Amino acid sequence: MTTEQAADRLGVSVRHVQRLVSGGELLAIGTDRVDADSVAQWMAQRQGSRVRAWEEPTAWAAVALLEGAPAAWVGQAQRSRLRSALAGAAAAELAARTRNRATVHRYRAHPRALDRLAREVVASGAAGGIGGLSAAPDRCDGYVDERVEERLVQRYRLDPDPSGGVTLRATRMPIDVVEELAGGRRQVLAGLDLAGSTDPRERSTGHRLLDRALGQLRG
Repeated sequence: MTTEQAADRLGVSVRHVQRLVSGGELLAIGTDRVDADSVAQWMAQRQGSRVRAWEEPTAWAAVALLEGAPAAWVGQAQRSRLRSALAGAAAAELAARTRNRATVHRYRAHPRALDRLAREVVASGAAGGIGGLSAAPDRCDGYVDERVEERLVQRYRLDPDPSGGVTLRATRMPIDVVEELAGGRRQVLAGLDLAGSTDPRERSTGHRLLDRALGQLRG
């Protein structure tokens, strides 16, 4: 689609679309052309909402609180305010507010690289067949330290592709914390990843997992 069409679809200015392309949030495929899949994914991450996203540490603290973890990287007063915000949130709002937990990039990779690449990321379980979904062995979806993403791109010769089978979620949160939260029994991180999908079944499953976690938080 053209830059102007993308702007109309997103409800923003052409200049804003150009900034999104420059920042890597949308993929340019030619002069004044933007990849339509990247536009759909940008919209899915925001759940059709204009709510303000939390900063990365707060987003991860929300995941931790929903998993029953302490979220020690934020102060007690902030944890209390965040818990109150979560108690009044719905699944779609939660997914939109926590989108800054990572910067999402999608790539195309050689099929033989997927197994090796999967060992270098922290998978949330979103592609593992949870919630009645089928497992997706032809996909690699996981979190990485933002400082190593470019190295993985070069090592595995990944090509940017919004419809590709590799999703890298680059974060500044210590990767050991991410790994612990990804293994949480309430599957909050998997729910957030699925809620940001453009696939209706995956998105519905993500919302269901998040609604369950929010319900457990409220008691």
